[in-house]
Amino acid sequence: MLVAVSFPLLAARAVEAFGPRVASAAVLVLGLASLALSRRAERAEPTGATSGRGAWLRALPLALPTLAVASGDERFLRLVPAAIEAVLCGLFLASLRGGSSILQQAALLLEPYAPDFIGGYCRKATAAFALLFAAQATALAVVAFATPGADWAMTSSLLVWLPTLAFTALEFLLRKAWFRHYGGAPWDRLLRALLPPEHTARGRRSLDYIRRKRAELGMPPP
Repeated sequence: MLVAVSFPLLAARAVEAFGPRVASAAVLVLGLASLALSRRAERAEPTGATSGRGAWLRALPLALPTLAVASGDERFLRLVPAAIEAVLCGLFLASLRGGSSILQQAALLLEPYAPDFIGGYCRKATAAFALLFAAQATALAVVAFATPGADWAMTSSLLVWLPTLAFTALEFLLRKAWFRHYGGAPWDRLLRALLPPEHTARGRRSLDYIRRKRAELGMPPP
């Protein structure tokens, strides 16, 4: 996502300064290095569970700077953000196989004691994010061909980060309203006052789970 957000503005400046072939060659070298590092990190994982998973999908955007180097056509380079969004969509959808999801995996990474009942919500949220990425990929592809250079860079950046920030904020509020699990941050305290966990069955279930788990771990009640 960081690459997709920053890429259009950086690429436009690089093309203006060095030309499409040199700029595309630099993108290709950086992309190959990034892919090699991610593959090395996956092979180093003890379980090897993610080794090779989605590697071919992550390599697809590298075809675009390769074509730009060969042809000198800047439009191939402009399609890189769209390809990244399409890859994100594919990875999110692929994670739904087997009953889990990429968001549930992320939740368990951040909180190993997260309950199983978050699974259904995480799958729905993962599918929703995949749809967002698909819509962004389509819009970015259209802009890449239909918008002049300077305008393309700014428009593409806005298409990446504005919808993503808005959707992430919306998902955060929906998740809080759904589970009603709150931390100690100021916004959590405000949401707890507005949406008490005791007022819904899901909120009471979350609160009960937290109390039981903290008791099992010898921690004070929330």
